[in-house]
Amino acid sequence: MARMNELPMSSAMLKWDVRQRLKLLESTLLLSGWVRTQALTETFGISRAQASKDFAVYQALRPMNLAYNKSKKFYEAGADFDPLLLTGKTSELLEVLSAVPHGDGPVLALATQAPAVALLRPMERELDLKVFRAISMAAYNKVKLRLAYQSMNRPEPTELVLSPHTLVFSGFRWHVRAFSDTHGEFREFVLARVRGAPVVLDAPSVGLEGDALWNTEVGVQVHPHPELPPAQQAIIAEDYGMVDGQITQRVRAALVPYFLRLMQIEPGREHPDPKVQQIVLANQDELKAWLWPGQSATSA
Repeated sequence: MARMNELPMSSAMLKWDVRQRLKLLESTLLLSGWVRTQALTETFGISRAQASKDFAVYQALRPMNLAYNKSKKFYEAGADFDPLLLTGKTSELLEVLSAVPHGDGPVLALATQAPAVALLRPMERELDLKVFRAISMAAYNKVKLRLAYQSMNRPEPTELVLSPHTLVFSGFRWHVRAFSDTHGEFREFVLARVRGAPVVLDAPSVGLEGDALWNTEVGVQVHPHPELPPAQQAIIAEDYGMVDGQITQRVRAALVPYFLRLMQIEPGREHPDPKVQQIVLANQDELKAWLWPGQSATSA
């Protein structure tokens, strides 16, 4: 471990590389409730001594966040967990999740000369990290939790007992796919509609094995708007990497409505001008069973 006089006095004093490692450490605590030094050594290719120093830095800055469990040989999130580096913005979590290595791992490119880049992002939706943490921990540990949920169909919050199995970002906001004891079925619940602090229960959850819509994949077929001139259809097809003027995206049945909304091809909401509605859903009839109630299945 590093000596205390070597540790930064505030997060603002952290070097860039240390900040990235501590952000992964904190994110792992947030998502699973525990973390080992291997999370840093394996992800960043650093020594165990450096990882231990990073843990010491984090513990010095947020003592209540990290407690070592000697019997299980890992660090646990404290009961009074208070994020040091995460603020709850959706973009932060997406960046953290995309940085987790897959295959060849993340590649970081730094260039002294590069073209100017402007990124247009939707307005940030704030996320209560206490809610996110409780739901994530329940899903990770396969236990139920009780929470108050403000549905848009009721004037007051309703108490629900859920068995969460997967956190879902729809492109606009965070949901959790869970079995609801109250409704007797699997549904998606918007995290922003959870009121107060969820209570994690000491009861095994209903497993995702029984979630038929989640375990079923369907093909969403997209093609250029048929009313566009052939030359314009060809441009759209090339833009999306279509083959023979069509492309099929495999999507979990439970997430089909969200995908259609994200791609702006949701039945009943198409724009009448083909120059605006440049792509359309080709297999609406096949997807009827996966649409939300009230969505049209007429051809575009």
